[in-house]
Amino acid sequence: MPDELSVRQWQEQFRAGAFERSDHTTQCAAGWYDWFCQDSALARRLKKIGRVVMGITDPFILDNYYVWFKNNCPLSGPLYDDARFVPLSGERGGKYFVVSLDSPHERFKWALVTERYGFDAPEFDCRDIREMIKYINSIGPELRQGIVPPFIAEKDAVTAYAQQRGEPEGIHIYRDWNHHYSYTSRQDRRKRTVLAVASLKDAPPGFVSEQAHFIKGMYVYCPEDAGLSLPDLAPRDTKSQKRKEPER
Repeated sequence: MPDELSVRQWQEQFRAGAFERSDHTTQCAAGWYDWFCQDSALARRLKKIGRVVMGITDPFILDNYYVWFKNNCPLSGPLYDDARFVPLSGERGGKYFVVSLDSPHERFKWALVTERYGFDAPEFDCRDIREMIKYINSIGPELRQGIVPPFIAEKDAVTAYAQQRGEPEGIHIYRDWNHHYSYTSRQDRRKRTVLAVASLKDAPPGFVSEQAHFIKGMYVYCPEDAGLSLPDLAPRDTKSQKRKEPER
């Protein structure tokens, strides 16, 4: 790969038309590293996946990351592209992230997989590129400060819950929205919606505290499995737990 350009420098060169030619040298300079499509298709594909790069305005990502591109060939489904954002210096430290477009593996058109959330499922996915760009820019300050968002611990608890239900390691835990997660059981192919909170004061609507389990420091509730105890882990008395919780 040629000398890495910061995202800001990449944007400047893209605007100047430096990557418009479809020849191999130009597209390698643009950041293509691996592909299965024809060389002549790279420039056209770059214009599509490059839109997410051009939308970045967060200063930390602009000046501390470089981007490269991969054209992927899944076992089933069409070719699809992704943009991979890597820190320019130092250890990745959970700051690496990937944005994919039209992946047959994902639920929606745009998907953001982050090292901090894990590579089993996206941290965020959506249908509209504007939503994706807004989200990426919003996490810039967290990446700069090394902040681990609360939903990482929530996901760990949901993963532990799924495994206690007999699911294998690597089960795809999707983050649907605040405190809401989901996975498809490998046992009966049914979807499970799982809610997780550190404090019952933050429980979202529909969270039945009396049927929640306390796992890895989190209160976890699954409506589809309501009333079923976990192996070797009986539901706790969440009413009494709520009274005893310290003020935060």
